Parts: sequence; structure tokens; C-alpha cells
Amino acid sequence: MEGPLELISRTASSTWTNHDHARAGKASRCRNKLPPVIHDSEKEVGHFTRLRQLAAWIEKMVLSAAEATPSSSLISVIFLQNTFTQVFLAVAVICLCTRVISEHRFNAIKNGRASGIAPPTLPHWIPGLRHALHMAYSAKHFVAKSLNKYGDGTPFFVDAAGEKILILLDPKHVKRALAASELDANVFVHTKIMGQLMGSPQETVDFYRTPNHGIDELAMLQIRQHTTGTPLTSMDNKLLEIFERNMSKAHAPAVKGDWVEIPDLYSFFKHLATLSIGETLLGSAIVESYPRLAEDLWTFIEGTDILLLGLPRFFAPSAHGARDRLLKHIKTWGRKSDALREQNAVDKSWDAVAGSRLMQDREEMYTPLPGHGEDGRAAQTLGLLYGGTSLSIPVTFWFLYEILRNQNLRQKVIDDLRHQTDSTSAAVDFAQLATSPFLQSLHSEATRFYTRNVAAREVVAPIFELDDRYAVKKGITVLIPNAHTARFTAEWARTRPQAVERPLTDFWPERFLVPDGKSERYSDAGLSGNWTSFGGGEHKCPGRFFARDMALVTLIVFLEEYEVEIVDPEGARQFDPVWNQIAFGTMAPTGDIAARIRRRKV
Repeated sequence: MEGPLELISRTASSTWTNHDHARAGKASRCRNKLPPVIHDSEKEVGHFTRLRQLAAWIEKMVLSAAEATPSSSLISVIFLQNTFTQVFLAVAVICLCTRVISEHRFNAIKNGRASGIAPPTLPHWIPGLRHALHMAYSAKHFVAKSLNKYGDGTPFFVDAAGEKILILLDPKHVKRALAASELDANVFVHTKIMGQLMGSPQETVDFYRTPNHGIDELAMLQIRQHTTGTPLTSMDNKLLEIFERNMSKAHAPAVKGDWVEIPDLYSFFKHLATLSIGETLLGSAIVESYPRLAEDLWTFIEGTDILLLGLPRFFAPSAHGARDRLLKHIKTWGRKSDALREQNAVDKSWDAVAGSRLMQDREEMYTPLPGHGEDGRAAQTLGLLYGGTSLSIPVTFWFLYEILRNQNLRQKVIDDLRHQTDSTSAAVDFAQLATSPFLQSLHSEATRFYTRNVAAREVVAPIFELDDRYAVKKGITVLIPNAHTARFTAEWARTRPQAVERPLTDFWPERFLVPDGKSERYSDAGLSGNWTSFGGGEHKCPGRFFARDMALVTLIVFLEEYEVEIVDPEGARQFDPVWNQIAFGTMAPTGDIAARIRRRKV
């Protein structure tokens, strides 16, 4: 049997070096159909010289230990004969060598001059599995640590046991990817998001693999039609009505003008907003019959990274259980809605059982489609509910919180609200409010600063040329973490210099304002690769205007109708989240933010 010292010596020998060259050369040409990596021979010699030195050092330490005491024969047995020790040392050496070699390969590709090559893969310790264990344990934290260490703009692969994901960081690459016809979002949406995250049945996923079904475009158009113009105003007013009612029910004494203590403003707002959006979209009946709707929805949302990886149920039992309950109640909601439509007894504008006109039209569109039984339609509804809450609610909280803890900003927002609204009318003109350059900029900055989501695409062409250096093969998933591009100062400075007058690591409400004669106007023009909170290209989030108007509804309630005070604004800053600790997921305060609330006196 080969001992650990022989293994160490062989591991550090030219066998590894030749194998490394072969994989970077011939294998790259034959299997990947991409040109070989050009290696820096001096750096390579240095890496393997250090490996041989390490092997010699370990051998010296083991032999010294065996000769150091009279019981050398016993130590010899322990170090040189014991099978467990041999296996342990062998595994340690293999992992160490794998790390050194993979890091060398990463740097060789990154610093080389070859063109048409695949981007580098992050260094790893375990052959075969590579980054799989890190991703299974916490994908959002692992990717964040990788971005912190390797996020200089070079695209890189994360490899989870052969399932490769390309991470794009440089806004130039991002802009190219979002506009490219060689990449498509729908493949990822149906296989990963709908299939693995939302629990869509396989027959539904298979339907979207049929060519020319045309439903994706129709669904996007449908959402745009219902979240712009007059239909959007109707949804805004319904959301305001429900929000006001839920606020009154949650804190009745506050309505009478008494101060009411709120131990945790974030939890209070999240629960209130989730129920209000859920009722606006799906109607009152499901919210009343399913009291833990908000709780289950957020348990499900927080398990996104594990569910997306398709890992077994025991990795995230709470998230799986929450999704099961959500789908069960949504299917019941769907049956009741179907029955009302069959009887022609639905209020088309908004129905307490069938919900909004948007949801009614979606149910009518999906019902006759192959593979869209009640399970398939329930997954689609859950997807829309997820999309309407997971991003917009945390962003709206931080939008509100930044206003509440800054007296100057609060007064500026109140003045702007009063300037944009008609004091003689009881109705709120959301279309007019949405034209405010300052409020638009404030909301965009909150979205830029506090979102941790990703835009996802899949390469559908044989080869996608990212730039003059890197090329990507068909079938590769491409992820764009918005938090990193939102802070990529060099490209922001090149695209819009005035936007970096304040560091991108600061919250600056005026960042999206540009000069317009003697005044200022809102603009996000030219920032498609820098600011990707709502995606980009033809797949840009169609519900982004409803997300913006939800923030306006919040301002009306929390600033115009009620008074809200943070108990200790400066002390609460310790609970601000660290922006680079997670690559995606919910940005929530790290502790409870105490506040108090009462009805504003007229």
C-alpha cells in the first residue's frame, strides 16, 4: 500500500503538472471547443516548487517525530502504518494540492492574454465537488465572500459538482448580457424558478419547452397592461384602501391619537404590507381564511437559495412546509375563483374572492393551456405573489426608514408630497405623485442600495462571446448580482460622473437627478449595466411601477395620515445590515428597531 509520504511526493511531482497542462490545453480544445489557456511558466514553476517544498517539510516533520523519542517504533506505526492516519494525510494533501492548482489555474486564465477562452473557475479545495458544499450550506454567503475577494470585474464560474454558474460583475459585461439575443431569461425562469422554487409540476415545465408557445410574451404584456396607466391607478387606490384599514385594525389606539409603541418596526411593516399586497392581488377571502399567509410567505422567501438548488427536503424543511401550505390554499382560492367565473358572478374590477382584474385575467389565460391544471396555475400565482413582495416590501421599508431617521429628508419629502397633491381633493393622484423627480430618485436610490437580488439568463446560442477575451458555451446559467454592479464605481464614473459625487457605498437620495435648465429631472438613462435591481433588457420587471407606487402608498399612510417616530434613531444605526455579507436575499435590520405611532391630528 502506498504510504502518505510517497503520495505527498507523487502529488507534488510532474504528474500533476502534466495533468494540469493537458487539461488546460488539449482537453480545452477537444472538449470545450475553446482555445487553450496560456500559462505563465514562471508562476507555474513557483507554485509546484512550493508544493514540493511542502511535501519535503511534511516528510521531515514526520521522520523527526519518529526519531525524537525512545518510542520511535510506536510513533512510526502511528504515522507510517496506521491506515486512518494515511487516509487523513492523503485527503489533506489532495485538498491542499487541489486548492493550489485551482488557484493557479484561476490566476493564469485571469491574467493571460488568450482570446475566446472560458472565464476562470473560482479556486476550490475538493476535487469533483468543488464548490457544492459551500453552495449547499449557504449560497448567498459563499457568493458574497467570493465577490468580496475576487470581485474586481473579472467574470468567474462557481462550479457545484459540475453545475456551473457564471457570475458577471463588470457593468460592461452586464449590459452586453442583458441586451444579447444569445441569452434568454425564460429558460431559467421555467426550469429553476417555476420548477424548483415555486413547485411547478413537470408537465407544466415541459409545456414551456415546446417551441413557439408564445405564453411568456403574453404573460409579460398582461402584467404591463395591468400595472400601467388607469389599471395601475385602480390597483394603487385599492392598495391604499386596504393598507389604511389594516393599519387601523393593527393599532386601534393609534387611530384615536394615542401613541402606540411598536417593538420592531420592520416586522410590523413587513406583516402589514404583505397582507395588504396579498389582499390587493388575491382578494379578502384568502387572507381571512389563511391567517398565517404572511408568515408562511416569508419563511418560503427566506429559503429561496436552498430551494433553487433543488436540494432534498431535509435541507430546508421549514421552507418546503411553508410552500406546501401556500400552494394548498392558493389551489383552494383558484377553485372558488373558477366557480364564480363559471357563474358569471365575478366583479371584474376587484372581487373579494377572485381578487384583482390582473389575477382574474391570468387565471383565464392559463386555465385552457396544456399542463396548467390547478397545480400548475397555483405555482404561477405563487410566483406572482413572491414577485410582488420579496423585493418591494424590504425596499419600501428602507425607503420609509431612511426618511423617518433623517429630519431634513423627512421634511423635504413632506413638502414634496404637499406640492404634488391637491389639497382640495380627498383622492390621491398617484399619477401626479409619480412624476416627482425627487421621489423617483429617492425610490431608485433605496432600490439600488438595499436590494440583493440577481438577474438570471441562460446561454441559448452555441457560443456567446462576452467580450474579446471570454466566450461561454450553450446551457450555462449566467447570474448578475445587482449589489455589486450597483457599487462598481469605475463604470458609474465613466457613465455618469455626477452620480458618484457621493460614494456609491453611501445612501444619497439625489443620485438619480440630472440638471435640466434651472431645475432637475429624474433619469436612469445609460445605467442599464450599472443598476439592475429590476433586471434589464426585454425582461425588465413589468411590475416595477406598482413597486414604486407601493412606496408612495406607504408615504401617504405613514407621513400624511400618521405620525411615526423612531425611538432612538442614532442607536438604531447599529442594526443597519452590512451590504456585502450576502449576495442575494432579503436585506433586513440585524436587530429590533423600536418606534411609536399615532394618528396625525388634523
